[in-house]
Amino acid sequence: MIELGQILAGLVQRTAEGKLKWRRTVQDDRFVTSVDAISIVIVELHGYFDADLNLAPTTHRLDIYDESGEIVESFGDQDTNEEEDKQLARLYVLARRSALNIDSTLEKIAKALDL
Repeated sequence: MIELGQILAGLVQRTAEGKLKWRRTVQDDRFVTSVDAISIVIVELHGYFDADLNLAPTTHRLDIYDESGEIVESFGDQDTNEEEDKQLARLYVLARRSALNIDSTLEKIAKALDL
């Protein structure tokens, strides 16, 4: 059986290679991609402030939706080890960059600066 950690690693790799394109959702902290008819959403969950606990860290969650739009799996900080937490954070950054087309913006800046 394929482990979710393997799926996560594959998503990070394909996104970094530019082979997986992400899109914005209506919520600012979520990005979505599709693999065939399956949708994958990466979510940033913001920390909260508590007077006793101070600031909780930002975490990430990966939601997988089947062909009918039902969540079939969620993968978050309660399900992950330290390395997978880093991969989720990396995937969020890569997905955001893909969805916002950051590379194009950076190229325009570089051109304007004659770099």
